[in-house]
Parts: sequence; C-alpha cells; structure tokens
Amino acid sequence: MSQLLPPRFQSVQLEPCLPFILQAEISSGPFHAACCQFDASAFTPQLASQFCLVLPEPLRHAVKKRQAEYVASRWLVAKLLARSNLPNFQLFNRPDRSPIWPTGKVGSLSHHDHKIFTLIESGPVWVGNDIERMLTQEKAAELRSMIMTAEELALLTQSGLSLSQATTLVFSVKETLYKAVYPAVQTLFGFEQVTLIAIDPQASKVTVQLSTVALPKASRQARWDIDYWLTDTEVMSWVVQGAL
Repeated sequence: MSQLLPPRFQSVQLEPCLPFILQAEISSGPFHAACCQFDASAFTPQLASQFCLVLPEPLRHAVKKRQAEYVASRWLVAKLLARSNLPNFQLFNRPDRSPIWPTGKVGSLSHHDHKIFTLIESGPVWVGNDIERMLTQEKAAELRSMIMTAEELALLTQSGLSLSQATTLVFSVKETLYKAVYPAVQTLFGFEQVTLIAIDPQASKVTVQLSTVALPKASRQARWDIDYWLTDTEVMSWVVQGAL
C-alpha cells in the first residue's frame, strides 16, 4: 500500500472499512493528523448510520460523490478525535461552511476526489491544511496568473520545480494559510494577500508573507512557514502556528 501521510508524520495504519474506506493512517506526532483513501463508487447511504453519522438535510439529496466525501471525512475526523478522548464526535458546519470543532480543539479538513486529509490540535493555535491533485502543465499555464506572481513563479522554478508543480504548490499553500487564518480574521481575501517569499526544497518548507488583511490581529508574525509534501500526483501542505 502507498503511504498516505507525509513521511515526517509518525503514522500507524487504521483498520479499513472495505470496500468504501480502502486505507487509513493516523499520527500523533509531530501533529495530530489523519488521512484516508476512499472509493466513492462503493458508497451507500447505509454507511452513514453504520459509522454512527447523520447526513445533514442538504446532503440527503446530494449526488453520491458528495455524500461519499462527507461520510469519509467525518469518519476520519471521528477516528482522530477518539484518540483525544472524544469518541463518536460528528463534525458539522456553520452556515458559512466553516467546521464546528469541539471546544478546545482547532482543526482543518481537506480532500480531493478520493483522499481525505485532516489535522486537529488543541488551541489556542492556528491550524490549516490542504491536499491537491497535481495540475497538468496546460491547466497550470491557464491558472498561474490567478494564483501567483511572476516573482513567485521564478522563485519556485529556480528551485527546480516545473510550472505544474509550482502552480499546484502555491495554490495548496495559500489554501492552507487561508484555512488557518480565516476563523480569526473573518474576512474573505484572495491569493494576492499571501506572498511566497522563500522555499527550502530540502526541508520541504516554504515561507509566506501575509498582508495586513490576512494577518490575525493576535499574531505579531507576518511571515509564516508552511510545510509541504510533493509527489508525482499530488501536493499536501499544512501549518500549525503557535502550537510549538
């Protein structure tokens, strides 16, 4: 089986729930994270009750793929929180779709078509994460100017990344940062409010500069380091600011 969590996480395998949950990993260090791979075609509505979950009303009439993503992600969150003595927790969302984490916990949740990635820490802390399928060269060329500046692209290509890798990485990193700070700033902002200013390929880490729009008032640090894991098919990125 392929590795799900980035190598720096101290992960162990969870028992899968075949044929829907194909593989799952959970970690207790350096942060509390979990990841699972699922098969949306194997999803049935009965799995929600089997996993002790309730489908919110808007999802009861959603397409099968959307229901599968929801159930897989909530199953994974419940498994991770059970390790913190919070059994049978179901993650619901506010009207703005932001997650309602348990009191004292701060988390982030991301997915693509068949994989879920979540990160949950004890507060007060800013937590963000993201997972993206690798963009094709053609799609990266189409989206590049909406995601990053020419200077950001030059920085990444000089470090050895292709246009596809650079565009996907910047998109993921800025999504991670947005998820981390939005609960504090409560303001919608674009990619231009976050600037990538450095990359360390050996450490798989980038540094970003936050504008005053994106910077939480409680933070005195405008430069944040964000970790990433780049493979041939996807990018995962995450940040825990203030936890260590």
